[in-house]
Amino acid sequence: MATLSSAGIGSNLPIDNMISQLMAVESRPLQQLNTKEATVQAQISALGQVKGALSSFQSATKALQDSSKFNASQATSSSEENVKVSGSNTAGTGSFLLRVDQLAQSQKLATSAFASTTTAIGGGTLTFSFGTTSGASFALNPEKVPKTVTIPAGSTLAGIRDAVNKANIGVTASIVNDGTGNRLVYTTATGTKSTLKVESSDSSLAAFAHDPAGTKLTEVQAAQDAKFELDGMTITKQSNTVSDAVDGLTFTLLKPHEATDTPAKIDVSRSSSGISKAIQDFVKSYNELEKVMDEVSKVDTSAKPAKGEQRTAPPLAGDASIRAIRSQIRAAFSAVQNVDGEFKRPAEIGLAFDKNGSLALNTTKLQAAIDSNPEDVLKLFGSVGTPTDGNIKFSAATGNTQTGNYAINLTAVQNGTLLGGAIVPSSITIAAAPALPPSFTVKINGDSSGSLTLPAATYTPATLASKLQEVINADSNLTTKGDKVTVSVDSSGKLLLSSTKTGTSSTVEISGLSNVALDSGSINLFNDGAGVAGADKVSGTLGGYAALADGNKLTGASGTPVEGLSVTVNGGTIGDRGTVEFSKGFAFALDGVLTSLLASKTGVIDAKTDGLNTTVKRIGEQRDRMSDRLTKTEARYRKQFNALDATVSQMQSTGNYLTQQLAALTKSS
Repeated sequence: MATLSSAGIGSNLPIDNMISQLMAVESRPLQQLNTKEATVQAQISALGQVKGALSSFQSATKALQDSSKFNASQATSSSEENVKVSGSNTAGTGSFLLRVDQLAQSQKLATSAFASTTTAIGGGTLTFSFGTTSGASFALNPEKVPKTVTIPAGSTLAGIRDAVNKANIGVTASIVNDGTGNRLVYTTATGTKSTLKVESSDSSLAAFAHDPAGTKLTEVQAAQDAKFELDGMTITKQSNTVSDAVDGLTFTLLKPHEATDTPAKIDVSRSSSGISKAIQDFVKSYNELEKVMDEVSKVDTSAKPAKGEQRTAPPLAGDASIRAIRSQIRAAFSAVQNVDGEFKRPAEIGLAFDKNGSLALNTTKLQAAIDSNPEDVLKLFGSVGTPTDGNIKFSAATGNTQTGNYAINLTAVQNGTLLGGAIVPSSITIAAAPALPPSFTVKINGDSSGSLTLPAATYTPATLASKLQEVINADSNLTTKGDKVTVSVDSSGKLLLSSTKTGTSSTVEISGLSNVALDSGSINLFNDGAGVAGADKVSGTLGGYAALADGNKLTGASGTPVEGLSVTVNGGTIGDRGTVEFSKGFAFALDGVLTSLLASKTGVIDAKTDGLNTTVKRIGEQRDRMSDRLTKTEARYRKQFNALDATVSQMQSTGNYLTQQLAALTKSS
C-alpha cells in the first residue's frame, strides 16, 4: 500500500518554507541577471527607435538633393478663361503677351441617313488616311500612318461604329439622329493635318468612304488649326494644347479673345514652394530625431526622486553612440561646402540650431536667399551638373559621385548624323549668278530624296541650317516614308545633319554640297557620302571611365569617381562633346554621414546593437548554468532536510518511548 509523505511531516519542522527561503537567497544572482537582461533589451529597443528616426531623417535629406524642387517654375495667366499655362523646371523666367485668335477643331464627317441602327449593312475593311485637304486635293500627313479597321460581315450601323472606336486609330465614331435618320459621324484629331480620306474594300461599305477628289461624306465641321499671337508673333498649331512654342511652358487655349480684349499676360517665375516645403520637412524630421534621442538618453534632472530612491534614467543615458550621432550631424552642418556659389553653410540661408539643440528655420532669410539667388541655394543643398554641350543635359547624381569636371566622349549616338565639312562664316552669300543655286540629294534612313535646291541668298549659320532643314523635310519622297531631319550648328561652327529616327537604321547621306559657289570663292558645306549611323543606345565615357548606357542616357559606373553621374544626350555626333562640371552640396555631404551612421554592421547603431545582442546571449547562457545549479542546490537542500526530518522524527520517537518508560517506572514505584 502506497504511503503519503511530506517534508517535515515526521518532525513537524517547516522544511518547505525553510527551503523556499534558502532558495530565494540562492536565486538573487539569477534575478540580477534578469534585471540586467531587461536593461540591455531596453537599450536595444531604444537604439531601434533612434535608427528609425535617423532613417526618416535621411529620407528628408535625400529630398533636398532633388534639383527640380529648386528649379520649379510657376506660370500664371492673367486671363484663364482664354488661356491657361503650366511650367516645367526648364522654363525661363519672364513675361509674355498672348492673344488667342482661333481654336483648333476637328474635322467631322457625316454619312447619309440610315433608317435603323440595327439593320445589317455589310462587312470588309475601312482604311483611314490622315492628311491635309485643300478643295479636291488630299496630301498625306507623313507623320500619321494610314490605319485599317476590319468590319465584320453583316455589321449594323451600331456595329460599324463600335468597330471603329474599338480599333483606337485616332478617329471616333458616333451615331447622330438628325430627325431624318441615323448618321454615322467621324471625328478626327484637331488641326488641318488630320483631315480624312476613307477607303472601303467592299461595295456594302461605300456609304462610309470619303474621297475629297471623288465621292464625299458631308463635312459637318471643318478642321481648323489653333492660331495665337505671342508677343506679336503669329503662331499656328494643330492642337489647343501647345507645349513646343516656348521651352518649358505648356499653353492650353480655351477661348478666342474678342477684338477689344487685352491679351493675356503670361508671367513665369521661380516657385519656392517646393524647396521651402522640402527644407521645412527636413527641419521637422531632424527635430523628431532629436526628440527620440532625448527620450532615450536624457536624464530629467527637474524630477526629484523619492527619499532613498535613485533618479530614473532612460536606457541610453550617457551612451557614447548618441553623442557620436549628434557630433557627426553637427559637424556636417558646420562644414564649409566646396560649391561655386554665394552660400557655403546652411546657416547662411536660415538653418541653425537653437539653445535647446533643436533645428530652426528662419523662413524670411530662406525666402530672401531664394529670391536673390535660387541657383546658389540649389548649389548649397543639391547637386549641380553643367555640360558645355547644349545637346547634353545633366540628369542625376548620387552620394557616391565625386565633385569634378569630367570630359564627355561619345562612341555612338542614337541618331544618324553627318558633320559639316567647313566652319560656316557669320555671313555667307550663296551665289545666284553666274552659277546656279546649288542642287543636291540626300538619303535619309535608306530613302532617297529627289533633286533639292538650296536657294541663293545671304545667310547666317543659324538661318542656313534652318533653310537646309526646311528644304529637305519638304521633299515628298521623304515625307511619304516619314523621314525627317534636323540641321543645326555644331559647337565647332559646322553644320550638323541628323535623322530624327533613332536606332541602327537611322542613317544620313548627302551629295552635292561639297563645293557650293559663293559670291567670293566656295565652301564645303558637307563632304559627299554617308555619315555615322545611329545606334540602339548611346555609348561612351565620362571622365575617361566607361559609362553604362540606357537609351539616350549615360551613367557613371560603380567604383569610379563618376559613379551615379547621369547625362542625357539629345542630339549631336560622336567624339569629344565637351565636359560636365559637377558639384554637390550640403544635402549630399549629410547623406554620406547618415549612410555611414546607418551602415549595416559598421555603423554606430548596428555596432552597438550587435554588442548588446552578444551581451543578451551571454546572459542567457549564464542564466541556464545558474538555473541548473539552483536545481541541484534545491535537490541537495531537500535531501539534507529530509535526512534531518528523519533524524528528528527518530529522536522524537525515542524521546516519547523514554518518557513512557519513566512514567511507568514512576507509577510502579
